[in-house]
Amino acid sequence: MKHLKTIVLLTFLFPISFNLFAQEKEESSLSFYGFIRNDLFFDTYKGVESIMDQFYLMPNYKGIDANGEHLNEQGSAHLSAVSSRLGLKVAGPEILGANTIANIEMDFSGVTTVDPVLVRIRKAYYKLTWENSNLLVGQNWHPMWGGSCYPTTGSLNTGAPFQPFNRSPQINYTATLNKIDLSAAAIYENQYVSRGFYAPTNSKEKTLPKRNAGIPEVVLSAVFNSGNFTVGAAAQHNTILPIDHTTGNNGSTYVSDQMHNSSAALAYIQFKNENLKVLAKSVYGQNLANLTMLGGYGVKSIDANTGAYEYTNYTHSASFLNVVYGKTYQLGFFAGFTKNLGTTDALAGTSDEVKTAGLMTNIQTLYRLAPHISYNVKKFKVAVEYEMTSAEYGTGAINTDNGLYNSTIDATNHRLLLTTTYLF
Repeated sequence: MKHLKTIVLLTFLFPISFNLFAQEKEESSLSFYGFIRNDLFFDTYKGVESIMDQFYLMPNYKGIDANGEHLNEQGSAHLSAVSSRLGLKVAGPEILGANTIANIEMDFSGVTTVDPVLVRIRKAYYKLTWENSNLLVGQNWHPMWGGSCYPTTGSLNTGAPFQPFNRSPQINYTATLNKIDLSAAAIYENQYVSRGFYAPTNSKEKTLPKRNAGIPEVVLSAVFNSGNFTVGAAAQHNTILPIDHTTGNNGSTYVSDQMHNSSAALAYIQFKNENLKVLAKSVYGQNLANLTMLGGYGVKSIDANTGAYEYTNYTHSASFLNVVYGKTYQLGFFAGFTKNLGTTDALAGTSDEVKTAGLMTNIQTLYRLAPHISYNVKKFKVAVEYEMTSAEYGTGAINTDNGLYNSTIDATNHRLLLTTTYLF
């Protein structure tokens, strides 16, 4: 009898719940999108990379052998489809007088340094849009990415590490005044993180420097659109807690609350019409590692009693030019250059004992030249790209006065890429 009552109740409620779901569904429209992408590539020098070399940043110098040959100057090749993508866009009902949309997007790049064949989140946000403003909450491209002003390349790296590359959880408010979009964003970290001194480093602890600081990264930006031209600028400030406890000279453990602060700025200009796109962008800043750019910081002093650290930033400048012409048949060229300007203050300790954190702070200069040609027809694209990336690594003893090296050695990778993409 009890089960019979349950069945009768469910039979009564099902049409009501189905009708409510149908009404709610009518207020939203769903659209799927994505692509299947296959990358076939050959490299001459093993790199600093992720996704099994597919996202190649720079050659990774590991020294030379007894014959004077580079240990990592070895050819490798791979074919991969893990960058294929699936997304869902939702146009929802009006809320608080605003039009609403949502977007969730994934690919198969996984935990890129551990298992690069797992589904991972790329975007997951909702956006409320009023007449002259909008509010975005969730994971999306970092404001320093530049909105629609990013490089067109054959490679998956899309110009990184010369172009900021980061998707992060954020609250981003934008107000439009005439033709200028003014934005303020509060950002935390997920996959693209600031480096710290926590040990051991693993996937669960990699966001600790940002999480333990408790203070979001703040980015203010302005974008001016007029006809075929877009001009943008942004300023960023980031605070992290590089380590939460230290060991004193007596062997005791002490809580560390010494925050580390860094700042950066960028500017760019883009011209774009039906057949031509020209984009130039420059970034100048400190500790840029969370943007997948060269950068970091070092320890400038160590308390003799508690082992507490004080920090100093590395400053880097990075610029690139991207020119693309054509529609069905497309020719493109990317040229980028980064320079390490050293630390603000002297590093603590001797040249063999300095403590630094970041992304390749031992590279003095880095440049890339990458022409490509592509054929685009309907929903299909095939592209061929030659990419040369050369890094000038510091070797020998580090100069503690500025964090740079007096002697250097060049490491250069030549990549030949063939990529095909089917869009839907």
